[in-house]
Amino acid sequence: MHNGKYVSIKSVFSELLRYPFMEGIQPEDVALHLTNLLSLLGSPFAFSKKIESLNVENNRVKIPCDLIRIEGIRLNDCDGNKPLRYASDLFHSAIHCDDSPDLSCNSDLTYSINNNLIYTSFKEGVIQIAYESIVTDEEGFPMIPDLAEVKQALKYYILWQYAEPSYYRGEVTRNVYEDIKQEYAWYIGSASNKLNMLSLDKAKTLENGLIRLFQSVDFHNTSWKSFSKKEIFNK
Repeated sequence: MHNGKYVSIKSVFSELLRYPFMEGIQPEDVALHLTNLLSLLGSPFAFSKKIESLNVENNRVKIPCDLIRIEGIRLNDCDGNKPLRYASDLFHSAIHCDDSPDLSCNSDLTYSINNNLIYTSFKEGVIQIAYESIVTDEEGFPMIPDLAEVKQALKYYILWQYAEPSYYRGEVTRNVYEDIKQEYAWYIGSASNKLNMLSLDKAKTLENGLIRLFQSVDFHNTSWKSFSKKEIFNK
């Protein structure tokens, strides 16, 4: 399971410099490959959880630049917080055109995403977005989850990316190339398993949400706050 700690990419960068076909690699290259690797792992526990307030104008607002995945959006107004659901309307983005007849119609609180923008069903307002982002250091470089399996997976992922063209140019032997691929295949699976492993507390949260005699009709309405609340019956 992820311990919540992150380390600099420099710990992997120094190891990569020991390989002869890695000459010329820069920290920026390691940062790019780390971003790709975290996307391949696909684990929500590899990212940082962030909440940001955004001002909606003319039914739209720009997506945060460090966003990886949206977890939820809610509207802040005088009546409290109101969760938004993702729009099922195929023409949701079109209702924001000035000549759209849908502008005069009442609609639920919904949003859609298109071309780096969040489109909302309301014209103006303040929304809170809960999302996942990559942790960065003071220099702006992405940081690695502090797990040996993830660091090794990143190392062999980068070695694989550099060894493949070198192999086809005849600069790396087949045995070396196959060994690197084998090590990557091992560590990417190990890293994914380690990141997605639930702690006892997380397992209890999941248990409370799934094992119920009466399922709630709409956990979304409370932004999933009550999902992990234990079901209690009064005798």
